[in-house]
Amino acid sequence: MATITIVPVEEYLRTTYEPDMEYVDGQLVERHVGEWSHSLLQSALASLLRGRAQGRFLTFTEERMQISANPRRYRIPDVCVVARPYAPEPVLTRPPHLVIEIVSPDDSFADVLGKVAEYLKAGVPHIWMPNPYKRTVHMADQDGIRVCPDLIAETALVGRVDFGELFAELDSLEG
Repeated sequence: MATITIVPVEEYLRTTYEPDMEYVDGQLVERHVGEWSHSLLQSALASLLRGRAQGRFLTFTEERMQISANPRRYRIPDVCVVARPYAPEPVLTRPPHLVIEIVSPDDSFADVLGKVAEYLKAGVPHIWMPNPYKRTVHMADQDGIRVCPDLIAETALVGRVDFGELFAELDSLEG
């Protein structure tokens, strides 16, 4: 029988893991770290969003985020956007405007949906789930989860993101 090791939240928050781990109810949870396509898309999205922020928002990559009022759950979105003003803090404690979870080859759709449900419950209004391997994009909000058939995702704060263009950029780099 497997033994579960409970880690105190204080230890989790002061420890650096390589790669970083999520924290769920006292347990460290391994993240599926990105491969070539995942990493390229993450970089492209962060660069695109930072380029259009114009002081209205901040863009983070792999920033720990407390996702419940009870500090027992921390997730690490691939990319997230917070509206300004947002006072600096070591770990995000208020819901970002947008969380982007880039699907990795080892992610099950059920695991991704579980994270989406947690983000929505925590008050994140917009979640995007691009899949650089299948060249698809799903988005979620309080109205539910849906596919983006035109590969366009948009929020009023960050504007329109054409994942078709980003996937074409990946194609040229993967060639």
